[in-house]
Amino acid sequence: MKSHFFRFVSLFLLTLVLITACDRTPSVTPQSEAPPALTLAYSLWPGYFPLVIAQEKGFFTQQGVKVELVYSENHQAPLSDFSAGKYDGMAITLGSFMSSIDKITGSQIVLITDRSTGADAIVAQPTIQSVSDLKGKRIGVKLGNFGELFVTKMLEQNGLDPKDVTLVNLEAESIVQSLKNGNIQAGQTWQPYVFQAVQSGKKVLFTSKQTPGLIPDVVVFRSNVLRERPDDVRAFIRAYFQAQDYWKTNPEETKTLIAKTLNLKPEEISTQGLELQDLKNNLAALTPGSTTESLYYTAQLYADFYTRTGGLSTAPDIQKLIDPSFVQQLQ
Repeated sequence: MKSHFFRFVSLFLLTLVLITACDRTPSVTPQSEAPPALTLAYSLWPGYFPLVIAQEKGFFTQQGVKVELVYSENHQAPLSDFSAGKYDGMAITLGSFMSSIDKITGSQIVLITDRSTGADAIVAQPTIQSVSDLKGKRIGVKLGNFGELFVTKMLEQNGLDPKDVTLVNLEAESIVQSLKNGNIQAGQTWQPYVFQAVQSGKKVLFTSKQTPGLIPDVVVFRSNVLRERPDDVRAFIRAYFQAQDYWKTNPEETKTLIAKTLNLKPEEISTQGLELQDLKNNLAALTPGSTTESLYYTAQLYADFYTRTGGLSTAPDIQKLIDPSFVQQLQ
């Protein structure tokens, strides 16, 4: 009797094991999805051309990050789109970023791409011989932006007041045409538009070489991207520096590459009038200081100017707008 009982139990257990084995679905370990590309907007400015090089030469991929660049010839478009939440980051002039921080929350500067040392300029009709000749004249400039401070500094250095001229609110891209039409006697713009103005018979009256450190360009990322994807941001910065180096050592090849990508003339591609900022330059610029060598100091200049002229409602905390840690970690 006992043997029959044990045999029954054994058969029952064996049947249970077989049923369980047949019903079990093989487990599949889910593979983690690749992170989406970092999206970054930029406009037509030579200091941003290393972005093109990094993309076209595959440096972003080499450094381990996927990047989607969005180009616009209009320098205000990246800022507007970034403000609307369309992109993870943008390349922009410091002055343009500072003028918009009331609208942009939760974003920080992580990289300085270049400083303008002549590539920004006031171009004028050939009849204007000196800055003093601008008294009573019309000057085109984007009001409430870095160009307004640039024009103000030019006037102050030459004994004039902004009240001595008429400032006409114009985009830098339209200055050459407005000069041709005679709507203005001078205007603030930058390369390659300065080159185009000279080609059309206009003259360069004043440049950013005379306002050292006033016009730097930077890369800004959203704070949540910096928190959630720090490795990708560091890889982005490494690729940018790699592209800078490649441009310096391969000027002719990169000139052709950039011209083809952005539909420009090769002679419009140049680093003349600007200083690309490498890792060493960035480490110095992203340190608090008392001159325009420091991005903190220059950002405060813009904050004070915009607050005084009504562009900003309140003075911002500069310390919260700059995150030097990503550059510092690349030492």
